[in-house]
Amino acid sequence: MRKLISIIATLTLLLACQKGINSSLPENMDVTSEFVLNNSIILSQNDCAGDAATHTYVCFESVLGDSRCPEGAQCIWAGNAQVKFRFVKNNDNPVFFSLNTNTSFTSDTIVGGYKFTLKALNPYPSLQDMNLPKAYKAEIEIEKNAR
Repeated sequence: MRKLISIIATLTLLLACQKGINSSLPENMDVTSEFVLNNSIILSQNDCAGDAATHTYVCFESVLGDSRCPEGAQCIWAGNAQVKFRFVKNNDNPVFFSLNTNTSFTSDTIVGGYKFTLKALNPYPSLQDMNLPKAYKAEIEIEKNAR
């Protein structure tokens, strides 16, 4: 019986260590691309860009709202989409931030020594697909903050 408990405890520890690097990432998120500096990357909702060497990750959490004027419509303003991101470095507590497509609002921010800029959110709304679920993709640029 002692041997069985010892084996179970060892397996539990091994599995916990396997998960260690990404433990601050939610279970429904996957690292799908490299954390690339000074380049735009495109993330689907619930995907992350990561740098395993520095244990740094940025994840596209969700779209908090999308009021952009649909293609084919006449609107009095362009509207805005707000996108929520999660930043994790060295398994510290995650930092959540949101960026906007309309540059009248916050479209870039500095978190953890990096500058994140939202370049685009697709698909852009259109009158033809207003009621269809969206498979959003966020294009962001990541720069090392010189400050």
